[in-house]
Amino acid sequence: MGGLLAARVLLDHFDRVTLLDRDRFPESPAHRSGAPQSYHAHGLLLRGREIIEALFPGIEEDLRAAGATVERDRVPFQVVSPFGPLPLMSIDYEFGVYSRFLLEWQIRERLAAHSRLRLLGGTEVVGLDTGGPAARPGSDRVTGVRTRHRGADIGAISVLAADLVVDASGRRSKAPDWLRELGYGEVAEETITSGIGYASRFYAKPDGFPGDWSGIVVNGRAPDNPRSGLVLGIEKDQWHVTLGGSAGAAPPTDEAGFLRWARDLPDPTVYECIRIARPLTPIRGHRTLTNRLRHFERLARWPSGFVVTADAVCAFNPIYGQGMTVAATDALVLDECLRDHADPPRGDVRPHPARTRPGFEREFQRRLAKNVATAWMVASSEDLRWPGTALHGARPRRSGKAARRWIDLVLRAAVADPHLAERYFNLIMMMAPPATLFGPRVLAHVARTAIAGRLGVPSREFGLTDASLAAVRAFPDARPEPGDGPAAPGPKAPGQHRAVT
Repeated sequence: MGGLLAARVLLDHFDRVTLLDRDRFPESPAHRSGAPQSYHAHGLLLRGREIIEALFPGIEEDLRAAGATVERDRVPFQVVSPFGPLPLMSIDYEFGVYSRFLLEWQIRERLAAHSRLRLLGGTEVVGLDTGGPAARPGSDRVTGVRTRHRGADIGAISVLAADLVVDASGRRSKAPDWLRELGYGEVAEETITSGIGYASRFYAKPDGFPGDWSGIVVNGRAPDNPRSGLVLGIEKDQWHVTLGGSAGAAPPTDEAGFLRWARDLPDPTVYECIRIARPLTPIRGHRTLTNRLRHFERLARWPSGFVVTADAVCAFNPIYGQGMTVAATDALVLDECLRDHADPPRGDVRPHPARTRPGFEREFQRRLAKNVATAWMVASSEDLRWPGTALHGARPRRSGKAARRWIDLVLRAAVADPHLAERYFNLIMMMAPPATLFGPRVLAHVARTAIAGRLGVPSREFGLTDASLAAVRAFPDARPEPGDGPAAPGPKAPGQHRAVT
């Protein structure tokens, strides 16, 4: 996703953009081997929706036409905190719900239709090239990438020249190795051994399901219950269900074990959902043992013509659903930095600048580091609640434990206070900064709830209302009938300037 969004931004600044991917692109919305995470539930947060709609106007309508389920008068995403459900408000306008692979396919189709963008699937980038026509003796410039078509002879390397190379290749990016080989030194990094494990499945949403939300997350309760669960509405009235475990705990992938894990969640809602829903796929498991923040901005030297973005810089614990939305904000940072460093300057009659001014690449890495810092801090702080989770490459913030204790207190009040619940929801949807949970107004709400004796006393007990839970428990068990998967879900012309991502 990070590469697709970066490519969209690059089209506003370069004459030609080439998008390279190891995968051969599917001809319809489907999983692909290069994105195994699409088998697991992905939440596009509200901030991410805003950005993608701005980059691709009308894409929500296209998603609906492709089968996205349209919801109204529902809570978009019910949060069951460690202290109970938050009293969130339903919204009275229509909104679509869809899977990651449907969204990715729609974005890729939009890009493929662009006359100045070339998609090259089945192509592996094996290194950076510094020997193109822009290179001079002693030059610190990347002039393209060395590529190999998958399935080709191992020695069949070709060079694709570019004015700017953008690495958005994800967690397994080779950028640190490439930079070290070019003499730029070691890239400092922070890692968290969160030991997250998860298992996922697609279901047909039962007819007449009485829930008042489109999706729900049941959080674990540190340090005693590492189990979490997520139900997301997607296209064609389906559910994408992911069960997770922290600190080395991983949900089973057999029928009985999967159900048992859901039954042992702190809230019965997810279990009751999958008990009555018809499975559409097998259960798939995955482990993400390490989350990583690479500090490219700290290198003493940096080559021109090359930047790194999205998961190649910061790969989060996927249980928090930040990845796609942070990738979208990263794309905005790229756009802003390109505009600020355009040469000729912004406002020149030329719509696509011939080059960027010196210092663009380092400034972009600095701005990107600031952009991801808050999301990394929030995620890592939550990870460190669990026994056995360790942070490497940095010291835990001295204020971390105090901040976690305060957030716990806010959440204990939020289960009975809609104002605090909305503030917390806006934070996790990346619509507001962490400061939204601090300050005198928040303190006053927490104090009033405490004086009223409502701390930790939720306005309702579970993610489903009592009446809805009773109705769901009257549904018969569904028979597991897994199927094969969910329903369909060059040469440089004179004067042209190119980017590769």
